[in-house]
Amino acid sequence: MRLVFLGTRGEINVRSKRHWMHSSLLVTDSNSRIMIDCGKDWAGRFRTMNLDAIVLTHAHSDHAGGLKCGASCPVFATAETWEPLKGYAITERRQIGAYQPFRIGQIVFEAVPVSHSLLAPAVGFNIRGARGGLQIFYVPDVAAIPNQSKALSATEIYIGDGATVQRPILRRRDDHLIGHASIASQLSWCQQEGIRRAIFTHCGSQIVKGGDQSIRAKLRELGRSCEIAVRLAYDGLRISI
Repeated sequence: MRLVFLGTRGEINVRSKRHWMHSSLLVTDSNSRIMIDCGKDWAGRFRTMNLDAIVLTHAHSDHAGGLKCGASCPVFATAETWEPLKGYAITERRQIGAYQPFRIGQIVFEAVPVSHSLLAPAVGFNIRGARGGLQIFYVPDVAAIPNQSKALSATEIYIGDGATVQRPILRRRDDHLIGHASIASQLSWCQQEGIRRAIFTHCGSQIVKGGDQSIRAKLRELGRSCEIAVRLAYDGLRISI
C-alpha cells in the first residue's frame, strides 16, 4: 500500500510551495486508487486522476467542496456527511457506518467518529491493506477522539491534524468540543496508545508561514519527549506502507 499526500494545507488563506493544495491523501495498491477528501481546491483537477473511489472525512468545503459538480467514481461518506452535501451532483453515493469496515479493492477502511464540528460531523479512518502491512489512522481534522483506545488500538502510524503545534484551537458549544487539537496533544494520545510514528497534515498558518526548518526542530523536540518519530507532511510526499 502506498500513500501520496496530494495536498497538506488547511482551510487558511496563506499557501507555500510545500503546502499549496487543500489536504487530501491518495491511497493506492496494485489494483486501486482511492482519494481521501476532495476540497474545493481540487474542483476540476481530480477527474484526470483515474480514481476508483473518493472517501470523505466530513463535509467542510476544504474536504468536500471539489465535488459540488459531481464525481466520475463512487463516493463513500457517513450519513452525517451526506446530509449537508445533498445538493451536490454526486450520482454514485455509498453510505458508510461508524466502526463498520468496508473494502475498496484490497484496501480496508473503517470510519471512526471524532470531535471536530457540529455542522459537519467528522470521522477519521483506520486504513490497512487486506493482505497485511501497517495500519494507519488518518484524521486531518480533530478536536478529540471520544473512544481513543478503541480507535487507535491497532494503529501503527498516526496521520493527524497540523492546524497548530502547541496551542489548540478549541471551544465548547452545546457541551461539545469543536475545533483542532494541537500536535502536542495528539502526540500525547499516541504516547498513551503506544504509537511510535506520527505524520501531520492539514497544516495551519503557524506551519505554512513559520518556515519548515524551525517547525521541524520543534516537532523533533516534541517527538523526543514522547519517544515518537514525528514528521510534517508536504504536498507530494510519498510513503510505502
